Order: sequence, then structure tokens, then C-alpha cells
Amino acid sequence: MKSILSSLAVLAATLSSISAQIAIGGECGGPKYQGSNLCEDGAYCALVTDGEITCFLSVFYTEIIVVRCVVDYQCLKLEDIYAQESISFILTTLPTFTFGTVKPTKTIGTLTLSTPCPTVTVTTTLVKTIISTQSCSSTIQTTTTVPTTTTTTTTKPSTTPTQTTQTTQTTQTTQTTQTTQTTQSPSTTKTPTTTTTATTTSTTLPCQSLQPEYPAGRNFTYKGVNIAGFEFGCKQDGSCTAPNLPPLSGVGKTDGCGQMKWFYSHGMNTFRLPIGWQYATPSLGGSFDPTMWSNYYSSLVKCCLALPGAYCVIDIHNWARWNGNIIGQSMSDSPYIKLWQMIASQYAGEPRVIFGLMNEPWELNLGAWVTTLQRVVNAIRPIAPRHVILLPGVQYAHADTFLSSGTAVALDTIINPDGTKDNLLFDLHQWLDKGNLGTSSVCVTDNIAVFTPVVNWLRCNKRKAFLSATGGGNAASDNCMAGSTYMCKQMSYLFSNSDVIVGYTGWAAGSYDTTYIYDETPAWPSNIPYADTPLVATCMYWP
Repeated sequence: MKSILSSLAVLAATLSSISAQIAIGGECGGPKYQGSNLCEDGAYCALVTDGEITCFLSVFYTEIIVVRCVVDYQCLKLEDIYAQESISFILTTLPTFTFGTVKPTKTIGTLTLSTPCPTVTVTTTLVKTIISTQSCSSTIQTTTTVPTTTTTTTTKPSTTPTQTTQTTQTTQTTQTTQTTQTTQSPSTTKTPTTTTTATTTSTTLPCQSLQPEYPAGRNFTYKGVNIAGFEFGCKQDGSCTAPNLPPLSGVGKTDGCGQMKWFYSHGMNTFRLPIGWQYATPSLGGSFDPTMWSNYYSSLVKCCLALPGAYCVIDIHNWARWNGNIIGQSMSDSPYIKLWQMIASQYAGEPRVIFGLMNEPWELNLGAWVTTLQRVVNAIRPIAPRHVILLPGVQYAHADTFLSSGTAVALDTIINPDGTKDNLLFDLHQWLDKGNLGTSSVCVTDNIAVFTPVVNWLRCNKRKAFLSATGGGNAASDNCMAGSTYMCKQMSYLFSNSDVIVGYTGWAAGSYDTTYIYDETPAWPSNIPYADTPLVATCMYWP
């Protein structure tokens, strides 16, 4: 297919005042690019790719826009763009980008497209635009228009949606809850000759703060993996039947301390340490088990804390239940609150310990669950006033229901005793298999469509989230890190939005072996030196 310039060009921002721009031929947003500027004057940031592609646009500060994809961006002159066989769209060194309506007033050129009729779909965090030609002949010309203005300021979105009218085809997109409406001109001329189509975009935005707080390259705050084993034997009804399989040398079959050192040496800094509630306190509301908690589990946390700057997530892995009873609903939440008071007291002096209140609550009364979480926060804060607390929602804390279930709005009501929401992060899980079940190694999605509205909501509401479990298979046929590279694409998207998705821990290493569909354990069981699983090596390390 010949080169296509899509209407994403109208979303380019002014860069004329930016210094140290990338020279012609350099990268302008590819995997190795660490800056935030585009190309030098006279060159364009072009996405070079074959066929259809879905990409996402991130806005940095108020005047810089960068597209983030696991693809090849190059700074090219216009004549070189026309000479390329596979250009999906360009970002140009143009003037003002307006959040509301962008009115095209200048044409930068036309491109000749060959049959059959091409359809290009480009998705961004701000707007979904569909460009579709309505008639075909041997040759079709598509005109792409861009805004012209001399101002270098950025205007904020209007609360009233603005519409534009064209005598040719017009695409109108309104985004509130990731809903896209496309309106075509009622009169479409079908002729055997050349058809010229101009495209504009009108957007209603859900809030006025869709841009990240800082440029890409800052990276995730938390990046790591689950070190599983202390939760083995626990079921979704909240029961835990011994034995578990602690990831401790001399106790279980693997060396969790050695694994954390390995991951840490390669750039990870966060380790989620799941444990079943019954292994921590064998009796409901009772004291810590002197062996399983005070000796074994505390030793694993100690290994984590021994890594300079590393974060250690204590995860109670009981699905908001104790032996079939729902915390705060079919049983009192007092024992659960006491548990977290005990944990907070033990680690009050360790600010790098993160409190993961509960793994994957499911089929709960949301209001009652939020009340319980608020009571837990109220109990923790006098003991550990600044520790990060992870707040899980209902429906297994899945990102794909975070908004639709009402979880986002409900969890947003939880506050610290002083009235702030500091260090209260939302705990999310999301899988890449069919139906988001977490039961198949085969990845069928990159979850970008799932995370886009979540990212927008978080940014609009000035909140942050932590993806504490996500995983995929290691075989090339699983399409997670080879073939469609779904996991790599998911993580790349989250990386570009790490101002609100501030961290992740992959599922899972520790006591899992190569028979497990989501195995991330290096060189199981005790090979030295370690070797990463293919998925971890390909998709789960970030600079």
C-alpha cells in the first residue's frame, strides 16, 4: 500500500521553540529514544510501518505530543516521506494544538493510493478517528489537512463541544467513556475519477488534564515481579490448606531471595510477596504464626528490603474472604483490620514496604467493601502514616471493569484520616487471554483498549494505579512476546502512561516451575547463573 498521511497530523504541537531537536534521519520516539522532542525544522516525525496499525498518542506538558508504539519512528523530509512505501502518519513541527476543535486551514499535500479502497484506523488517548474512502477507481487521492496559526500557546478544552462542517466527508468523534461516533457527509459522490477527501476532527473531552505530568523517559516508579509460594494451597473461597511452598532455600524448592537479587540486578525494583491469611495467622483474629510468618515470610521480606531502594509488597492472598465468609459482609471485618494493624506495626519503620490489602476480591457488595477498606486505612495510618497502600476493587480487581463496575468512583472516596488521598493507589489486575480469565497462556489482546479509558480517568481525577498482576505464556505460539507481541505492546503503552500507571509486578516467579502457564521464575529450580524466561527477557524489563 502506498504512503498514507492520516489526520493525526492535526494533533501535532508546536515545537519551534524547542531546542536540541532530533536531526533528520534520527529516531523521534522509537524504543531507543529517551527524549521528548521531535525533529528539526523541515523534517517530520514519521511512523514507518506496514499495513494497518493501531497507535496511541501521549501528550507531554502542554506543548509536546509524542506517539508511542513498538514501531519505527524516523525523522524524514517531506520528499522522503512520499518516497516511502509504508508511512502510516506523521507528526510535524506545526503550531498550536487545540484540545477542543482543530480546524484545518492548510493542505500539506496529497498522496496517491492504489486500490483496493484503503481504511486506516488510528486510535489515540484523546480521540479515535476513522478515515474511510467511499469510492474506488484505479487511483484515489486523499488530502490530509493540518492547522496553521502563528500562536505557540495551547488552549484548554471547552466544556461545550464544538462541531465543524465540511462539504466533503467529516468525521466527528466524541469521547466520554471511550465511545466513538462517526458522522459522514450525507452526499457522497461515487465517480470513476479522482475523489478528494478532507478530514476534520471535533472532540469532547472528559476533563481538562489528559496530558501526563512529565515527559516519557521518567519510567515506572515500581517495576517487578511476584515472588509466589506462600499463598499456595489458597482458594478463591478464602480457604488455605497446607502445605504451601515457601520460595526459600532450604524450606521450599526455590530461592526467592536469589531470584529477587537476579531481577534487581537487571533493573527491577519491586517484589510482590503473596501469602495466605491462614498461614500468617492460623486462627481468625489471632497472633502471627511463629514459623510461617515470623520466621519464613519475614525472612523473605528481609531479603527484599536488603536490596537498596527496592519495594516489597505484602499481599494478603484471600479474595476478600476467610473460609468462605466475605470480610465485612458475611463476617465481621474486625479480624481483618487487626491483621493490618499488626502488619503495619511490624513494618512501620520500613517505608519501602507497600501494603497490598487484598488479592482479587470478587462478588462483593461494593459499598460494604469500600467501607471495610476505609476502616483499614483508618487503622493503618496512625501507625504507618506514609506507607503506600494498594486499594483493590471488586470483580477480581480487573482493569476492564474498573470503570463499568463503579469501582473507580467508589474507591476514590477512600481518604486518609487527614482528608488527603496521598499514597493510596488503586490495585489493578489484567490478563491477556480470551475473556481476561487468567487461565490460558495464549495472548489475544494488548489491552490498550482496556487501559485507555482507565488512564484517562486516572489522569482526570488525579489518581494513580498499580498493576500488581499480569502475565502471559512463554511459547512463541502464545503470541505474547513473539508473533503479535501482545504483552510487549501492553507494557509499552503502560510505560508511556507511567504518570498514572505507576508500576507493575508480573505474575509470577517464586515457587512456580516451567509447567505453569505464566511462569516467570528464572532457571527453575536452582540453576546458577539464572536465566530469564522468554517473556520476562522480552517484555518485562524497563529501563
